[in-house]
Amino acid sequence: MRTLILIRHGEVSNPRHVVYADLPGFDLSPVGVLEAHAVGRHLGDTPIDAIVSSPMPRALHTAVAIAARQGLEVHLDTRLAETGMYPGWTGLRWDEVDTIHHEQLTAYLRNAAALDDVSETIHVIADRMTRAVDDAFSDGTRIVAMVGHQDPIQALRLTLSGRPMSDLRRDPPGHGSATTLVSSDPQRPWVETSSWEPRLDAGRAEEDENRYTPTTEIEERLG
Repeated sequence: MRTLILIRHGEVSNPRHVVYADLPGFDLSPVGVLEAHAVGRHLGDTPIDAIVSSPMPRALHTAVAIAARQGLEVHLDTRLAETGMYPGWTGLRWDEVDTIHHEQLTAYLRNAAALDDVSETIHVIADRMTRAVDDAFSDGTRIVAMVGHQDPIQALRLTLSGRPMSDLRRDPPGHGSATTLVSSDPQRPWVETSSWEPRLDAGRAEEDENRYTPTTEIEERLG
């Protein structure tokens, strides 16, 4: 039996609502730090064998909070990095993306799986994530925690469980969430057994702006 725990990094300090992608300088907000420690506590009794993380600081620092409770080192894997679908969005505010690249953003929200005019398709992202999983379990390891980013984690989750990639925007992982999948047969899809998200009240009001979800209004327009 193999167990894979997919963890999205905690909330990022981003008061200007910038598409930060792989830009330096974007780390966990105060609430994100609380979320990282919350998921660490949540997994505290789970006998994790290995923790693998995206090298981006927001993911690494979430992974470190988990590893500290497990007495483990964090292994970095660039294949868990953020999506590279639209590099032209990086550094823009989300409202600017909606204005300058409205058609791209609308197409992404409608069905990212159908996009082929991007720097990195969601299928390529899923493939690199899957290869990282295969390598993490290659030495007989039984329980692996992987810390990464929303779309790559969701693409991996869909691929392993046999769901269509068109579900990318359906119930994506929240900040500090932990989704557990198990596999007892390499020839069959993984089974999702649980999904957990932190529930934090302390400091929430002052951090609400960091939780801005720029795609919600557009998704509502799309129906």
